[in-house]
Amino acid sequence: MKKICEAMAATPLFAGMEHDAYHQHCRDANLRLHGKGQLIAMEGTICQGIGVIIEGQAARQKYTPTGEYTTLNLLSPGTIFGEDLIFSSHRHYPYSLEALTLVKTVQISREDILALISTSPRLLLNYMAYLSDRGTEQDQRIHLLSQKTLRLKIAGYLLSLLEEQLEMENKTLRQALEVPTTSSVLLPVSKEVVSRLLAMPRPSFSRELISMEKDGLIRVSGRNIWLMDIRGIACGLYEDCDDDDDDDKE
Repeated sequence: MKKICEAMAATPLFAGMEHDAYHQHCRDANLRLHGKGQLIAMEGTICQGIGVIIEGQAARQKYTPTGEYTTLNLLSPGTIFGEDLIFSSHRHYPYSLEALTLVKTVQISREDILALISTSPRLLLNYMAYLSDRGTEQDQRIHLLSQKTLRLKIAGYLLSLLEEQLEMENKTLRQALEVPTTSSVLLPVSKEVVSRLLAMPRPSFSRELISMEKDGLIRVSGRNIWLMDIRGIACGLYEDCDDDDDDDKE
């Protein structure tokens, strides 16, 4: 129970709230286990409540009729799902949620969320802020996927990982661009999953990483990516390019 409460406290939804406000749910919550490759939620089924990832990593997947799929985003411990559906007039999942590792989840029913909101203005504010942040994240993803070349997509993704890292150090990406230093980021999942996240074939992703490495922009060591030339990586995204080289190397 303690671990469930700690995981819930780590989510944006319950940030800043006293544990007593949702202690009863922690005590009564049923921990659900999902093996790697299993579906936590299936596209087309009705969302019954908000889910919390306690352990493991999952991915939102959008499947085609032929079985192909695109990874929409990743969910790590402390993240939630279903928050955008339980009060919608269309409560069916528009995606499938797949476990990438062994995943542990708990679910908070729609009724429990309504009861908690009625007694906690802080939870309502957190809920509204989270939905707004999700909208911003979706806009950023659309911007990333709309880039014209594979290199720009990969560069944007690597810089977004760096930006998350810098935020924990109370720094900004702009500061890193103004005073470039060699930094490294860790891919949160395998290259296969990252390539699907960027909507590109795995071989194309690997070839472009090799090309960027040859150009002195990055150095690849497994899932660890060293950003050797941050300004060069940001060329065409956040910085003006010195030349008009065509970086599309599909």
